[in-house]
Amino acid sequence: MAAALVGVAPAAVAAAPPTAPYTAFNAHFEGYGDEGDGSFSYESSRNTLQTDLQTPNGYALTMFGNDQVNQQITTLNVSPPNGTKFVAGQEYPATTGFTTSDTTALVNVSTHYVCGAAGSLNVLEAAYDEATGKLTAFAANYSMQCVTSKPNVKGEIRFNSSLDYRATDSWEYPLGFWGQFVGQASEPQQVKVEVNGTLPTTFGAATLEGANPGAFRITANGCTGKTLSYGQTCELTVVAFPTASGRQYAVLALADDSFAGRITRGLSLDANPAARGTYTAVSPYRVLDTRSGIPQGRLNTGQNLRLQLTGSGVPTTASTVVLNVTVTESFGPGFISIYPTGVPRPTVSSLNFTHGWTGANSVTVKLGADGAINLYNGGSPAHVIVDVIGHYAKQNAPFVEMGGQYHPLSKPVRLTDTRTWQGGERIPADYYIYSYAEWDSSEINQKVRALAVNITSTDSRGPGFLTAWNGIEEQMPNTSTLNYSAGKSVPNFAVVPVSRDVSGVPRIGVYTNNDSHIIVDIVGFYDDSTLPYGLRFEPNVPTRIADTRVGQGWPTALGYGTTATIDADAVSNDDTYALATNVTAVLPTDSTYVTVWPAGLTGVGKPNTSNLNPTAGSIVPNAVQTEIGPSNRFNIYNHLGVVDIVVDVVGTFYVFPPSQPLPANGTAAPKARALMQINRA
Repeated sequence: MAAALVGVAPAAVAAAPPTAPYTAFNAHFEGYGDEGDGSFSYESSRNTLQTDLQTPNGYALTMFGNDQVNQQITTLNVSPPNGTKFVAGQEYPATTGFTTSDTTALVNVSTHYVCGAAGSLNVLEAAYDEATGKLTAFAANYSMQCVTSKPNVKGEIRFNSSLDYRATDSWEYPLGFWGQFVGQASEPQQVKVEVNGTLPTTFGAATLEGANPGAFRITANGCTGKTLSYGQTCELTVVAFPTASGRQYAVLALADDSFAGRITRGLSLDANPAARGTYTAVSPYRVLDTRSGIPQGRLNTGQNLRLQLTGSGVPTTASTVVLNVTVTESFGPGFISIYPTGVPRPTVSSLNFTHGWTGANSVTVKLGADGAINLYNGGSPAHVIVDVIGHYAKQNAPFVEMGGQYHPLSKPVRLTDTRTWQGGERIPADYYIYSYAEWDSSEINQKVRALAVNITSTDSRGPGFLTAWNGIEEQMPNTSTLNYSAGKSVPNFAVVPVSRDVSGVPRIGVYTNNDSHIIVDIVGFYDDSTLPYGLRFEPNVPTRIADTRVGQGWPTALGYGTTATIDADAVSNDDTYALATNVTAVLPTDSTYVTVWPAGLTGVGKPNTSNLNPTAGSIVPNAVQTEIGPSNRFNIYNHLGVVDIVVDVVGTFYVFPPSQPLPANGTAAPKARALMQINRA
């Protein structure tokens, strides 16, 4: 069986073309926008076509076309200059209107759009009945230009004519995409193109034009390069991909060798704001504490605990939760893996612990289809505490809460280091500080909703904990962000909602329950979803992309002053600009610090910040959200000794709407505001 040409009706079933003499006309409307652009042809063989000669209002020829299938109606009127007859081979200046002049022909072409126009009428054939003075045969092409908004209409006319012609029809207009969401592709729709002229038509390139061409995509093209005869059709497939809320318009144009030079089809869409991938920060609340809750008792070796989160404050429309997970009172060393339900347990660790250790890590984890997660203990029995601090949306629907978009900093900034404050004294127990992030742009200051920060306790007098929150004392939660021991440097990543001072500058509060120094480094911020170039989050099952212990991602452990460059191609695409990861430092030979930043960005060197502060012989994880460079890579620097590094990716941040370029210089960084403000809790 012979294969038919894709997108083209087989020639064997094409309808027979009309036979001479021909009575038909076509009209190509362009420049009217999505509701007016289109190409329509009318022949008696396929439409209702009415022709009147020498009408009472003075038109020499009136043609009325009605496509009963698609309800497209076009009327055409033509008349020669006053007191004359059309002459074949003559081109006439033409105007629209209801009366003719002594020197100008009249051409009216109207659908539901009417405008004053001027143009030309090129007569190819003209014959008259000498007795009645009426046309007996007529052929012409016309081109009329509107005076005001510059749309035009072109076409060909045949009345009892022996002259062949080309005509194509783009069928009904406009092509509408309704109820879409910003940044989300619509279901595809087909644009059918039919050849109706007596001569074959050859099609050229297809393009998107008009006000918002970037809001639509041609995903399939069965027309370009094809030559079709009467009755044959081809199709193009169009997908709407709205880039903003509200109405957006474009025109699909397909070049051809007809008199008009192409056919067009208006496109329009109506888009709603899209919540998918936006983040909502919440006041931290506890969902698991094995010391006193249910289940009660340590998580045992090899035990896998299912934790239901939707229905416990997490909405069913969430794709991902951000948790603060604490391990305490362990009987020995081990690790906790946290991952979605319904998938095999991945080879990753979310939190590593040692005997008797109390410590926390921020964990971003995709929810299973049932709204739950698994916590697996790969070590000694230990108590586990889980606090929810936020969630990302998975759906686009009118009832889904719109959260914030993420803006990573190419180079993290140190906002606060209490070691440099007056006298270098530790922050006393039961006090809190404010940490400010102030941008030169008042618009950014007003729209910041949460800060993505790395918070470190260092040089503490004894064991204790830090709590980061919006800084409003009455709203300080009864949870911890990180736990520390005497004299150690302990970091943890956190996304913290902001409050504002009297001048509107965003700030967070950090409380300590023992004397300690506090360091706050900002790596990004979340807005109210209205700032340009925001990123959205796409979760994945935790995926290991680097483990220097086995040569994965980097061949060896990182030595003194060494920088490793990690390739994230396995979890990235062209729209990926940042990663949500868990980075673990394994058994450093000396107390050190580890810093992560994007690779290959012009002018972006190693920042004066740290992500991990492991002591010799420890295993220390921390959540790290890092921008990546143009080749999907990022750097990891080790300061002292030799240390193995493990990197697990839990999700990616993509530019929104997808495929929209970000500014070359990245997100503006805030200024570190040197202000000492200590408050008694």
